[in-house]
Amino acid sequence: MSDLGEESSVHGQSREGISGESALDLIDQSSLFFAEHILDRINPRHKDLGELIHSRSRWSGGILAGFIVFWWLTVSRPSEDYSVATSIFFGPSFLTVTILVPGLIFIGSILSDLSRENGQLFPGMISGIMFVLAILYVFEPVFTGFFSEALTVNQGLWRFARLAVLGGTVFIAAKFLIDAILLGWVKRWVETNPGIDFAGRSEEANEPEIVPEFKAEA
Repeated sequence: MSDLGEESSVHGQSREGISGESALDLIDQSSLFFAEHILDRINPRHKDLGELIHSRSRWSGGILAGFIVFWWLTVSRPSEDYSVATSIFFGPSFLTVTILVPGLIFIGSILSDLSRENGQLFPGMISGIMFVLAILYVFEPVFTGFFSEALTVNQGLWRFARLAVLGGTVFIAAKFLIDAILLGWVKRWVETNPGIDFAGRSEEANEPEIVPEFKAEA
């Protein structure tokens, strides 16, 4: 009985060890798949991760700085009555909309990438709602200028143009920032797994496929 008990305990420990190693391998494989997915989407093209992170974070910061300057020059400084023609979507003024639209696009972009990278349903649904609401806010002044007396056509188009520029710049800056964050995660993961090397991935991906030629026999 004691021998059987010892044998069963040994088998039990071996099973636990194997299951633990399998779980660890599964985690490593999932992390490797996630890292490859990020690199496949961003497509490094012969650049190291540090340079990619630096370039994307620099572009993100520069675009956000341009966004602030544009908002200050075209929205904050002009003496315009922003209480005229408030939005029919929850009633914010145009000044509030100029902050609300970039915020919706920025948060929606983060949730959209979170849903895409992790395969999650709920963040994708929320991001879709945010994007639709932001688009409605952007195009609303145009319809107000054409079909309402609250704004002239020129005023509606000018409001639309400012919202489009503000929303577009934030969307691009958010994409660069999200890519930098994801590449930062890949860089940290590669550093903790020194056996993984992605240096030659882009070269291998860009190599032309060799197709064998077949000649018909006479």
